[in-house]
Amino acid sequence: MAKLIYSTPSLKDIESIKNFISADSAANAHRFIKIIRARITILKKYPEIGKPVYPEKYSNLRQLLYKSYRIIYHFSDDEVKIITVHHQSRLIENIQAIKEYKE
Repeated sequence: MAKLIYSTPSLKDIESIKNFISADSAANAHRFIKIIRARITILKKYPEIGKPVYPEKYSNLRQLLYKSYRIIYHFSDDEVKIITVHHQSRLIENIQAIKEYKE
């Protein structure tokens, strides 16, 4: 089973999503974040389930989708690092965490 690591930007992303949904319903925000974290936990056992992102540029950068959100992560050997969690309407190439990402 792979070790799961959250980057600082990914933790901020999750907090922002929670705050956004909380504006309408704190209970829904809590439930949504719980499901997002459960999806991320699946990556510990199955790190290759996500679709590759920019395979010509990055060898192990992948995305896992949940509703309208992308969970972008990197995996190698026994480690899965969550890079960012963001709404699918945002262009991947405009996300700062991806711009700064290095394998």
